[in-house]
Amino acid sequence: MTLIRSSPPPRDWGVSIDRRASVGLADRWRERDFPPPAFDYPGLPPGQDEAWFDFCVLGCSVIACLWPPTGESVWATEFEGVWLDDAPGLFACFARSPIQVEEFLTFGPRQARDFFAGRGTLQLIDERASTMRGVARALSDRWGGRALTMVERAGWDGPRLVELLVETIPGYRDEAETPLGQLSFNKLAHLCVAMMNSRSRQPIGRLETFPVYPDYMLPRVLRHYGVLRYGSGLSSAVDGRQLIPAGSDWELAIRWATVFAADQLRADLKRTGNPVSTPALDYALWHDAVLGPEAVLMGEHHRTVTMAY
Repeated sequence: MTLIRSSPPPRDWGVSIDRRASVGLADRWRERDFPPPAFDYPGLPPGQDEAWFDFCVLGCSVIACLWPPTGESVWATEFEGVWLDDAPGLFACFARSPIQVEEFLTFGPRQARDFFAGRGTLQLIDERASTMRGVARALSDRWGGRALTMVERAGWDGPRLVELLVETIPGYRDEAETPLGQLSFNKLAHLCVAMMNSRSRQPIGRLETFPVYPDYMLPRVLRHYGVLRYGSGLSSAVDGRQLIPAGSDWELAIRWATVFAADQLRADLKRTGNPVSTPALDYALWHDAVLGPEAVLMGEHHRTVTMAY
């Protein structure tokens, strides 16, 4: 078991976990249904052929930092007559035409600005272009231009496929070295594999072993439910929309505590008689934070400018 799932972060890093709140939330949700994530929202391309795997690897590599700087409006793009923001909007940019991996081998900032054209502000355009070039090059050089080859090499095993994404595809390594050990989040890699599986004719195995995907929204919703508690300094920074530096104790603690607390919440739900897989719990928490009736009441999310999530 990895460090982030075997113990909580040090309290002096700014985040603690309230066990009573977790037990109470599990009791409230003892009858709640937790369907597996369907990945059926707008902005995704049709079909379930080989191109789906290429789409997932390219698209998920840049599903990060979709919130705007202070004073700017949320980015959105038009797709089939509808304006889409957040992940659906970004995926829609890839769905406008069939995915051709080789087209991204020379992808530059100017092309990226056209590719992600829309309204509002999308941060890290140059970094997205660089990542997409690197992904295309890795798929071409290492996997014969086919993401499906990587899936087959992994033996259709989810954890092994995450390892291959992290080891061979730029943009998917999401890890931090700390005095306490290595923190392996790899959020985009887990998300990518789960998306692949949603339309794969052959199931990708052992997805139930995945942790939740620590991003901006999951800590926000866990904090709203009282499961995560921030120290006064971190609370002021998050609520004041201050930037939290990537790799800082605060940022790492937020993500670490999210993974650990979600594992505890899953165990608490099981004890109520409502067993749930971690990917299904992840989807439920994300849905509450983004689409649920209490979403507008959940306060601020932390703001870290990063391509990791």
